[in-house]
Parts: sequence; structure tokens; C-alpha cells
Amino acid sequence: MEVSKLFERCVKSVCNQTSSEFRVIVVCNEKPEITFSHPHIIYLEVDYPTPKEQNPIARGLTDKGRKVLRGLTYARRFDPTHAMNVDADDCVSKQLAEFVRKTPQGNGWFINRGYKYRDGEDCLYLKRKKFYRMVSIQQSVVSRQLINGR
Repeated sequence: MEVSKLFERCVKSVCNQTSSEFRVIVVCNEKPEITFSHPHIIYLEVDYPTPKEQNPIARGLTDKGRKVLRGLTYARRFDPTHAMNVDADDCVSKQLAEFVRKTPQGNGWFINRGYKYRDGEDCLYLKRKKFYRMVSIQQSVVSRQLINGR
């Protein structure tokens, strides 16, 4: 599936929240061409130089890290209690923002169970344990520290 379609599916799931207390800050080299729009989506177009790392994984992490930092810096103007990094191929529960709203004192959470979907397949795969290992816990911890100015 092309990246714009993946992103559109992702942002629809994020914007389908039962609480209106959320923002979606998209940091990108160029705004994705999608038909979906929502008043809580903010696009920040950036023009960072290509990372110089020779290793493609390190190069990707450098690019992603710059964008995450830019998004977190921008998010501070909304005085959030928490922030979450989402990739274009992710989908989230519609109850996520409401859960966070009801428990603002939490330092953060990890997701133990979740679903893995392969595009084009007719089924979802339930990962019953350690779903959080599929994502970077460090990003969540760093996000919380940056938002709180530590």
C-alpha cells in the first residue's frame, strides 16, 4: 500500500476519538495527498538535510528523530499532559484520548496486547503478550520528558 493511503488510514483512526481533547501534529517533508481532513490535524512541513549516516537504519532513525523532536516542540503550545508518536502504518483505539484524559497523572502506558495487520490479508493477528516490543518504548519516555521540559 502506498504511504499516503497508509497515512490516511492511520490519521482516520487517530481522529476517530471519543474525546475531542487531542491534536495530531504531522511533521513531513511534504504534505501527504489525502482526501481526509480534520480540524485537529496540523501539518508542519520541514526541509531537513539528508542524514549523513551510512547505515540505512541509522539514517532512518536520524530523520525520524528530527521529526519527532520538531513535533514535540510544537506540541508544547497546547500544554499536553502526554504525547504519542504514531507511524503511518499504525491504527489506534478510538478510546485512547479519553483514557488519557481520565488519567492525566499517569507517567505513561505501554500496550501489552494488540493486533498486527498485513495489508491485503483478510484477517488480523492478535499479539497477546509484549505487543509493546513492536514499538519503541524509549520514544514514549523521551516524549514525556520533552513535553515537561526536562
